[in-house]
Amino acid sequence: MKKLYIIAVGLLLGVSTYAQTVIEPNEIAVEGITVQQSDVVANAVVINQSSESQSYVWTREIVDITPEWFTAVCDVNLCHGPVVGEAGFNLEAGQEGTLDVHVYPSGFEGGAIIIVTVTNVNDSEDTDSATYYFNQALSAPAAITNALKIYPNPVVSEFFIEGADKVQRIEIYNISGQLVKEVQSFGQGSVNVDGLGTGNYIVRMWDDSNTQISTNVLTVQ
Repeated sequence: MKKLYIIAVGLLLGVSTYAQTVIEPNEIAVEGITVQQSDVVANAVVINQSSESQSYVWTREIVDITPEWFTAVCDVNLCHGPVVGEAGFNLEAGQEGTLDVHVYPSGFEGGAIIIVTVTNVNDSEDTDSATYYFNQALSAPAAITNALKIYPNPVVSEFFIEGADKVQRIEIYNISGQLVKEVQSFGQGSVNVDGLGTGNYIVRMWDDSNTQISTNVLTVQ
């Protein structure tokens, strides 16, 4: 009865009870990018699952990228330049549109992680995100979940984990997907990063049943 009441109130107030905007797939990985490639694309589409035409805005978050690389987004309207971090577009009811991310290696080895979020202009709760991995040679790409908070972040020498009692093992990867630090049998202390260079890293955490429970971006200063 309570669930029906909440849905009814949402309808009366004009509030969305579920997201009708979907990005598929929401995790896209492109591996094996070489220095000879000038343009590499990861493909996805955004779908308007509602019964009406909708206006949207996409925003790009560059989680990390090799400094010499550039990245750009192509939406249903056009392919934008690397400096464009957000843009608007429309989709008719049931229509799907392009939401591709390009990277331009510029002759350098490296990698990138890009997150693109699409939000309904008229309903901020109707939103979806996709994570695009380029040369992230992890065993299985995992979305940035931040299920457990790590702090301080950015970090200089060591960080702590909120909810550390759930963590058994920690792996830290650099932007190229290389494992640079592993902590087995983690207690509830801190994790030292003195040996890591300045930049962004991916921190993956597992519990004692070997289930991955959080994936975070860590910035080392």
